[in-house]
Amino acid sequence: MKIIFDELENSIEIKDGLKNQYLILKILMLLNLANATIRIFGKETDEYGFIEYIWIGLGVISLAVLVMFLFKVSTAEKISIGEISRLEEKTIFGKKRFALVLKNGKKRNLGNFKDQFELAQARELFTKAGIAY
Repeated sequence: MKIIFDELENSIEIKDGLKNQYLILKILMLLNLANATIRIFGKETDEYGFIEYIWIGLGVISLAVLVMFLFKVSTAEKISIGEISRLEEKTIFGKKRFALVLKNGKKRNLGNFKDQFELAQARELFTKAGIAY
């Protein structure tokens, strides 16, 4: 992951390939939702068995994940400093994960850093940019 602070434009540029990963996940969720819909609407409700209930669950989960990816998560590679509300740091299973909380209510996940040196560089960059923890 590469994070660059552009002082002239007062923005941060993030190069991590997250946009492509999330696009693939969105396509998979759409396919999953379509498959669940086809499996469910082909039968009467009294003919539902165990497999149909699994497809209902998968369809609901796919719809929830798709809504989250569309409305709660950002994949922007260039973000203006004025759009950033704060930097969020979470520890999940012993690993620190970072996300930029944007003023429009979305989050831009930064993922993991390879080592402590890369983490220190990122913290220094965010401090230089004026982004609070």
